[in-house]
Amino acid sequence: MNHILQELANTRQTYRKMLSLYWITIILTVILEGLIRLHQGLEPSSIWLPLIAHAAVLATVTGVVEWLSRYRSIQRDWLLITTGILFASSIVWMNPTIGIVPAIYIFPILTSVLSFNKKPIIFSFATVLLAFAALYGISEPLRMTMQPVHTIGILFLFTGTTVIALAITSSGIELLDNLKSETEAKQELLVKNIIMDTVSKIDALTELYNHKTFHEYLEKLIEQSERNSLPLQLAILDIDSFKRINDTYGHWVGDIVLMRVAAIMKESVTPNDFVARYGGEEFAIIFTEKTLEEAHAIVENIRQKLYITFHPELENKAATISIGLQDYVKGEGKEGLFKGADASLYIAKRSGKNRTVMQAGLEESNHSEHQSAAAVISS
Repeated sequence: MNHILQELANTRQTYRKMLSLYWITIILTVILEGLIRLHQGLEPSSIWLPLIAHAAVLATVTGVVEWLSRYRSIQRDWLLITTGILFASSIVWMNPTIGIVPAIYIFPILTSVLSFNKKPIIFSFATVLLAFAALYGISEPLRMTMQPVHTIGILFLFTGTTVIALAITSSGIELLDNLKSETEAKQELLVKNIIMDTVSKIDALTELYNHKTFHEYLEKLIEQSERNSLPLQLAILDIDSFKRINDTYGHWVGDIVLMRVAAIMKESVTPNDFVARYGGEEFAIIFTEKTLEEAHAIVENIRQKLYITFHPELENKAATISIGLQDYVKGEGKEGLFKGADASLYIAKRSGKNRTVMQAGLEESNHSEHQSAAAVISS
């Protein structure tokens, strides 16, 4: 039995619907049996008492199953099947002279199909045969009504219905297995696509966004900033004297430093910020929904953390960074934003490194020392 089908059967609302159907069947049974007896010419006074007694028995059986389901959370397929067999047996017992009535035993067999399990179907079939045999043995009117050909036909009906029920269940299990395999294949493909998409966007060493993704994201943010006047800042961060670190201690140490710098940057920014490895030892951060002062406070925090982070691989020395921070001014575009951030970084490098230079949308950047008057330098 497919475990997913079994879970579906256990959690379905079919149990509730079947119980409701049983209550409706009680009402229909009383009405139909009353009409049959009236049609047979029986006195009304002799009809209603047996019908009420019959309805009371069925209501009691259904009420017990309802109580177990509602207040004891007991929902078992065999309970529904047994209830259906009791319903069918009582109807046959009350109407033994109607030859087609035993066909109602297919009702519990069909009910067992809803379990998506072959065992309840076989249980239903065996119990139906026993119930029919018992009624046939104790009810003389039923024996007189059921000619051998009718009995054989009814048994074939039970058997045929059971075979169909088993076939439906097998087909359902096979269908769900195929659906499960197809779903798993699609999920696997989706996961692979997600992984590939992630790999194409992430720098393998630092696990930050890469250069290409950074530019795609920045272009979209600039469009939003132009359209909605949203605040936007760009910080370019460069590890000081990184070539000397590689030459002196080896590139593997340089990789360790890059990873630690990236980790400090990631833990220092907010969820709305975008951190990327721009290239080599250079990083970039895009700040959104912040003032220039708030963005400056974050990059300063990063710079100060790195200043006091000592690397065993560097003989317990720190690897400092220089930072250029630029506020976006509407209309200057991506090139203007980069030009200002680069100019700020250039000033930070020329003025001693390990510092942050912040500029608020300078119109031109010619990489001259004269710009330092328009910049805020933190070190």
